[in-house]
Amino acid sequence: MVRSVRVAAIALLWLVVSAPAWARVPTLDPDALQAGQKAVVKTVFQGERIEDFEAEIVGVLHGGRVDGDIIVARATSERVTKTGIAQGMSGSPVYVDGHLVGALSGAWAFSREPLFVITPIREMLAVLDQPGGDEDDAAGTAGPAGLEPRGAPIQFGAFEWPGLPEEGETAPALPSTVAAAMGQPARLAVPVACVGLDPAALSHARQLLEPLGFTAVPGGRSGSSATPAAPPVLEPGSAVAVELLRGDLRLAAIGTITWRDGDRVLIFGHPFFQSGRVRLPLASASVTTIVASDVISFKLAMPGTPFGVATQDRRAAVAGFMGRSPRLMPVSVTVAGGGRGSRTYRFESIEDRALAPQLVGLAALNSLLESGGVGSGQTVRWSVELFRRGAPPLALSDVVVSETLPGELLSGVTGPLRFLFNSPFARLELDSVRVRLESRPGRELWTLRSAHLLDAAVRPGEHVRVRCEVERWRGGRETLTLSVRVPEEAPEGRYVLWLGGGSELSRHEAQRLPGRYRPASLDEAWTRLAGFRTSDRLYAALLARAPEVTRGGRDYPELPTSALALLAGGQTAEDVNRRGSETMLDETRRPFDGQVRGELQLEVNVDLEAP
Repeated sequence: MVRSVRVAAIALLWLVVSAPAWARVPTLDPDALQAGQKAVVKTVFQGERIEDFEAEIVGVLHGGRVDGDIIVARATSERVTKTGIAQGMSGSPVYVDGHLVGALSGAWAFSREPLFVITPIREMLAVLDQPGGDEDDAAGTAGPAGLEPRGAPIQFGAFEWPGLPEEGETAPALPSTVAAAMGQPARLAVPVACVGLDPAALSHARQLLEPLGFTAVPGGRSGSSATPAAPPVLEPGSAVAVELLRGDLRLAAIGTITWRDGDRVLIFGHPFFQSGRVRLPLASASVTTIVASDVISFKLAMPGTPFGVATQDRRAAVAGFMGRSPRLMPVSVTVAGGGRGSRTYRFESIEDRALAPQLVGLAALNSLLESGGVGSGQTVRWSVELFRRGAPPLALSDVVVSETLPGELLSGVTGPLRFLFNSPFARLELDSVRVRLESRPGRELWTLRSAHLLDAAVRPGEHVRVRCEVERWRGGRETLTLSVRVPEEAPEGRYVLWLGGGSELSRHEAQRLPGRYRPASLDEAWTRLAGFRTSDRLYAALLARAPEVTRGGRDYPELPTSALALLAGGQTAEDVNRRGSETMLDETRRPFDGQVRGELQLEVNVDLEAP
């Protein structure tokens, strides 16, 4: 182990020190270009060797200060005419008469000829002047970045952030292939090499990553590539990887270096997420081949030796430094069950708010597959522990039984992370994440079929008893009795006895007590999620119509009219829609070995004269 660390350190030093001090390359602005001028593009087709392909300038499309200019070119090389412009070429430098024009960054899907888009180098160089991109600041933790919440509200179960756009208010961005097919030039999606990903998980990786502008592609087995004896010299045209996840599973976004001056580099020619200041680990990459496609071609590649950190993610480029790699968030996944004992897999993930939940979910699913697979005939119990400085650990768990078990498992594991990372109130910074999965053969599924009260009426202070009939999947029916207590101060009248599974009860409650499910701060969300109801319980809840107000993270149920007016008056923006119309008088639960579904409501009569 010590020897491998020493070898890696020597390789990194070789990358940074032994490379020549790159002189500034002369550049050429779009205004100086003319249609028909010959161009040369540098990229890697296979291995680490940089090769040229010929192209010609078609024209310049002038944009505003926000969109910028784009240069349109056409590849004339026979090799590229056959393969097409490929994902992974993003950042490939384009030269005209020895002058650097910019970076290949976009293309048209389904195009009959290899047209491509170039981001002007002057716009890319401007990224280096952005504040907060110095090397010392880049050495810390790879902090959160990613897209701002938009479109449909960010939810986890019944929990939802307040004040975000309702579904349908914001039109979703067009996928790059759709936009290109409609005649719009689209930036190239970034291929993500999935090294060590089980083939059965690849389709799920694509579903998670494609909406974010990435294409999941196979990347071989994790740990199969050793540190080379002579690492490649990184220069414009070299393949580069942005490491997203590493460890027992390695995911890395593949692109190309456009420009280098000493230890500073520019890559991609387009944004990752246009997040501004970031700290993302950079590594070298080796290209296996280019897969030609009638839709859009892509590079198959493997990440190599870590060499530095990306510090800026802007519209025109991603900028970074060669040197120390940032610390990533530790993630562990323990898989138990199936008679094989338990096994722990270890990973490190970036903390990007859009990608981190998906990365943790893929790590969990892949670990389960590596430990023996997963299918619709299984029951999987998951738990997630989140550790955050200055707050108690947050532990969440649930059970999954479904015909589409991998998808349901991914939703369960990624749901709380996605919700917390997209807090509109404060940035989530985690110290570590622990996931535990336990699988059992068979579908442990129970359905509530019927219920009836054992007492026609009850007095205040007594218990309401209800007999429930539940049916096991491919099994018989069983009966059980639950009871809830009526408070002594409860007035006479009719109340609702609600029966069902945890998710159904939370959904019912959220409609009537929205304040409990619309946290107004990250700390409140952290606290309320700790009370998350699981699906492996049959719940009975006694409910009454009564006003409730939630303020400052506290609930005030059963308020008198005077107090309601006092608390409800002068609300802040955080308290909007935090008034409830119902209160829970008592709740009880009965644990099951698997998932409980269904819901029923009965009417309870509370009478002082009841026998």
